[in-house]
Amino acid sequence: MRFPRFRVFTWIILAINALFLVWIIGGVSGRPDAQCDSLDQGTCQAASDVGTGLSVLVIIFLWVAADVILGVLWLITRRKTRDCPACGRSVKRGMTVCRGCGYDFAQASQAMRAQSYPPNPA
Repeated sequence: MRFPRFRVFTWIILAINALFLVWIIGGVSGRPDAQCDSLDQGTCQAASDVGTGLSVLVIIFLWVAADVILGVLWLITRRKTRDCPACGRSVKRGMTVCRGCGYDFAQASQAMRAQSYPPNPA
């Protein structure tokens, strides 16, 4: 049995998720020290922490929105081929016989239907 191939769109989704992760890590760790002239140090640090928290919240919101949109797109676009269960080659959808090994998809489908729905003895 061979390892299943991922669609190109799957790799794009994984890359976008990695970019969002890097964006959050960079946003939290790369925060500059706040320069406040009129506030005391504790208030200035608290305000800086609130700003960082809000920015991380916005990034997470954008991340979830992007994942929902990409997930829906991934579900409605499907491959134009299917893998043969006997030899693992890619077979175009609509073909009833695998060109590599001769596996008959129609016959296998009828056999599965016969097992699932036995004839009525009445």
